[in-house]
Amino acid sequence: MSVIAKVAQWGVIIYAAVALLIWWLHPLVLFRPTALPADYAYNFKIPFQEIHFNPEKGQVRLNALWFGTRDSVVLRRPTFFQGKVVLFFHGNRDNLARWGSEYAERFTKRGYNVLMYDYRGYGKSTGERSEDGLHRDAQYVYNFLKKRFSEDSIIVYGYSIGSGMAARIAANNRPKRLILEAPYASIPTLGRTQLPIFPYEWLTRYKFRTDSCFAHIHCPIHLFHGTDDVTVPYENSIILLSSPSAVKVRLTILPKGHHLHLDSFPRYQSTLDSLLSINNQ
Repeated sequence: MSVIAKVAQWGVIIYAAVALLIWWLHPLVLFRPTALPADYAYNFKIPFQEIHFNPEKGQVRLNALWFGTRDSVVLRRPTFFQGKVVLFFHGNRDNLARWGSEYAERFTKRGYNVLMYDYRGYGKSTGERSEDGLHRDAQYVYNFLKKRFSEDSIIVYGYSIGSGMAARIAANNRPKRLILEAPYASIPTLGRTQLPIFPYEWLTRYKFRTDSCFAHIHCPIHLFHGTDDVTVPYENSIILLSSPSAVKVRLTILPKGHHLHLDSFPRYQSTLDSLLSINNQ
């Protein structure tokens, strides 16, 4: 066997080994939860209340947090579900202890209540994780809100991995607005924009087709993305802009922005002010 043939053979072996490794490790890389003990006590600077959901009794229990716009919203039941609300889908790491601290006040200071929950296996939430299961959980939580708020009072906000669940919710329901921060077009597309030499459609067990949801969404869609994001490359939002859509999709570009802390950009803050202002209700 020639040297070239041997090199080619080893190249194929290494390629196949890496592809198998991607298939095996993909769910472990995609989801990076941090569990919390059942008796963990949250501590936030703003009013909140803990809620539990049981979408599959005996099998799945979701831990959630409700952040009110003022003390009375949490402490007095008759006013608990008044006003406007953001349903927030968080990123792929940690748990509500982090996400509540980082995101809740962005919305409460703009006059919105906030509901966020931990996915299966995150924080205090339990249950075996699958893409279908995560989508079912998202709809269960959205249904909880629909019983208490008119849909034109609900904003759906998805960050990073939460983009896929948030987009599906917007496609299957009629919220007031969909906002996605650092979104991906789909999980296979995310793989291609990071390392475009593998067949990610075959190697990724989670698809989260944010792009295909856009054709079924009838509320305004707004994207935020940093140009220097290496976790979810900026190209994903460019792809989403060109995806078939029933509505106009707008993108706020944050030059030199990374995957985290986009709220440090004045343009992010002013755009969020506009999106959540009373004039857009």
